[in-house]
Amino acid sequence: MDDYNVNLVCLDSADTDRQLVGLAYFAACDDRLLTDEAMNKLIYLAEHGHKHVSDVATSIISQAVGRREQTALKQLLLKKLQAGNEGQVSLRDLEWSVKLQTRELKHALEDYLERCFEPNHISWLVKNLPKFYPDPEQLSLLKSFLAYGDDRVVSNTIEGIEALNAPDNVSLFSRMLSHASPRVRSAAAEAIARVNPETARKALSDMLNRPEQVESVKAACHAIRHLPGREFLDLALPLLSNRKVRDEAAKTVANLALKNILSLFDHEVFSKHADLRARIASSIIELLREQCNTRFFPTSGSEDVEQGTCRLTTGETGLYSFEPIISPEQAQQIAEENKKGSIGFFSRLIYRPKPEEIQLTFCEQRLHPFWHIECEASLDYIRSRPLSLDLEDQVSEIKIGDQLFKSTKKRVDLTVEERCLVKQAINRFVDATTGTHVDFSETLKMGKARALIIDEPVKDGFKIIPARIRASILIRDIIFAFMKPIQALEIIAQGLKISRLNLYFRPVYAFEFNWVGRDQKVIFEIDGVTGKLSEGHSSAEKSSETISEAKLFDIGADALGLVIPGGEIAAKLAAAFLGKKK
Repeated sequence: MDDYNVNLVCLDSADTDRQLVGLAYFAACDDRLLTDEAMNKLIYLAEHGHKHVSDVATSIISQAVGRREQTALKQLLLKKLQAGNEGQVSLRDLEWSVKLQTRELKHALEDYLERCFEPNHISWLVKNLPKFYPDPEQLSLLKSFLAYGDDRVVSNTIEGIEALNAPDNVSLFSRMLSHASPRVRSAAAEAIARVNPETARKALSDMLNRPEQVESVKAACHAIRHLPGREFLDLALPLLSNRKVRDEAAKTVANLALKNILSLFDHEVFSKHADLRARIASSIIELLREQCNTRFFPTSGSEDVEQGTCRLTTGETGLYSFEPIISPEQAQQIAEENKKGSIGFFSRLIYRPKPEEIQLTFCEQRLHPFWHIECEASLDYIRSRPLSLDLEDQVSEIKIGDQLFKSTKKRVDLTVEERCLVKQAINRFVDATTGTHVDFSETLKMGKARALIIDEPVKDGFKIIPARIRASILIRDIIFAFMKPIQALEIIAQGLKISRLNLYFRPVYAFEFNWVGRDQKVIFEIDGVTGKLSEGHSSAEKSSETISEAKLFDIGADALGLVIPGGEIAAKLAAAFLGKKK
């Protein structure tokens, strides 16, 4: 058999791997080899194969659709659209139907839309059918969906009708500016703006001048960002003081400001000297960067710092060291008692060294840093989720607010918005050199801590190991871990209330033993407070660097990346900490 027939047989196989081999061939083959027989097999795999096989088959069909006549696919789609119901027709079928561009499929899609009750199918068709099969006679059919209960359908209908370029579009869309749904009003304004900008601007101005109607303002802001004009800035700026629409207003103000900047490049001087564009753009970026560092993100603040809707509160903060409870002699005794077993453990050899073969080659007293933070993270946000309402048999339609929903299958599917408030108490210990979570609660409980000023690399005979994990990184990880599982549609307010954020240095005795004659070494670390023994690390490189409190809490350039929507919390952490130390 030739390659075509061999791979055609692969498509018929029950083995997934063989199916994928066949699919790989037809994905790379010439269009002429995608015969009706091959297409029928691809369609079967797309509808009945395992997910990966189905996805690959669907992709091959989608790429082939429109490049040549696909008789088998067309007949299958016609059969589904003419006789099938919503359960038998998929969005993928609708996409293929519009791409095939045949008169039979156009009529089948129009008939299917007229009798369809599936909101997702209706929403897709009213938007895309007029784009792929533009026909002025579709207008009467599409108009009926302007009264549909789902505002997604109405908005997409407006977009579909716009594609028909009907003479009375402006008049039709103008009536939709009084629709109960802000989403619909926004879509109507955008559509009008592309035909009659003056009417659209008046409608959007009316929406912006009603700040108590939150959804209306948000919809208007969204529409403005898609219009070419820049004259809405005076209306958008006051909205920044309205907490409920602040985020949307900020995006709109930034968008309008950018349009003003970009209009500069319309000057004729740039057409004569194209290289000036890059030079001016670089200068603008540099100026913005300077302003961000000096004006927009100040590094001095109060104990309670607030910006936008993000609030950071700090309580106890400081640097401390523990006084050793275990003496150097006691620590060495613990190490000597464990040296032989550990050498044997690491070498994995049957032969055990004699005690005299294991020699102490190095010892050092160190202060190892760790962070301890106790805080409460909070988030006030709005989320959306689907909600299904089961209706009694006699109910044919239901009205919720200003929207009317038709009953299909005695159930109404809605999308609701919920306001949620979540708080989480956090108590965390973090090794300040590695960033790993380690439980130092016993050290904190047993030890006696005293304030520490780091002005020298050695303190009372203990070498200070520099902290590599700054406070900003610690806070960032907490924020990201807290925010990650939350799916928020809108952030209303957020905060981090820190009751304790301390950097502790614990005394550690390090001992290095060498097995004489063998290349085997082991390092013990004995906690000077608890006496616990653990595997150690190579001695830290000598450093004369003096680490100050300011440096430990200095945020620097990395702070600008630690952003929660609504405020730059990490930058304010340093301000709050340093403010307490003055």
